[in-house]
Amino acid sequence: MRVLVTGGAGLLGSALMAGAPEWAEAHATRRNTPVAEGVRAHAVDLADAAAVDALLDELRPGVVIHAAVGTKEGERDIVHATRNVALACGRTGAALIHVSTDALLDGEGAPYAEEAAPAPVHAYGRFKTRAEDAVRSLLPAAAVARTSLIVRDDPPDSVSAWTLDALRRGERLRLFVDEMRCPIAADDLAAQLWEIAALPAERRAGVWHLVGPEMVSRFSLGMMLAVRHGLDTALLHPTLSRSHTGEPRPRDLRMLTTRADRELSTRPRPVSQVLFPPAAPTS
Repeated sequence: MRVLVTGGAGLLGSALMAGAPEWAEAHATRRNTPVAEGVRAHAVDLADAAAVDALLDELRPGVVIHAAVGTKEGERDIVHATRNVALACGRTGAALIHVSTDALLDGEGAPYAEEAAPAPVHAYGRFKTRAEDAVRSLLPAAAVARTSLIVRDDPPDSVSAWTLDALRRGERLRLFVDEMRCPIAADDLAAQLWEIAALPAERRAGVWHLVGPEMVSRFSLGMMLAVRHGLDTALLHPTLSRSHTGEPRPRDLRMLTTRADRELSTRPRPVSQVLFPPAAPTS
């Protein structure tokens, strides 16, 4: 089956391409950032509806995994891009797996079931809610995969790299102790998405919660990163989210993974195991 992965140069997109199963002829989109060597890549701006239509007309994928994400221009790169992908899938008959986020929930009703309605409290959550709404209205049979912080140890994901770089510069960081997330390793999430792509259409449709099994605060995650890389933990200082003066932030985004537990074989690792893998047994 031909599968198109959007955002092939991103953290999740690159993990999807690296972990593509034998049954998938995987292609990726990219915008500006080059993809890994050997990846079948197609340069396209997903906010350009005509370009998206042309690409799907050319490739005719059986499944599209929409993993591309942008945060600087949410209207353009989240809402318009997702709508263009959904419309093109509907026109060409491609199934769609849309990667969404826990950040469209309000953080006041955890743990959230897959039936939970979006209730965003900040701009990014509102953009992602509108993207989800477009997918579900245009393609009722689409799969919507809500996930959490996506992490990678080597090389570190961008948020982890920012934390580590600041610590290496000797900067003091104030991190929330009451903002709870369930991080998932990029390759674990990719494996689950490939499993969903392989399901029959009637079992694939609807919302999936794909997150790790371990709940951690921003502060706890920062401490783990510092210890993992031998950096000074004294530079990390706990703070409460209510001290944050910017946009509101959802505090507790634990999600139930009912469908994944029942239907998928991949079990995501706790983030502590991602950062501190168990030692291999010795003979």
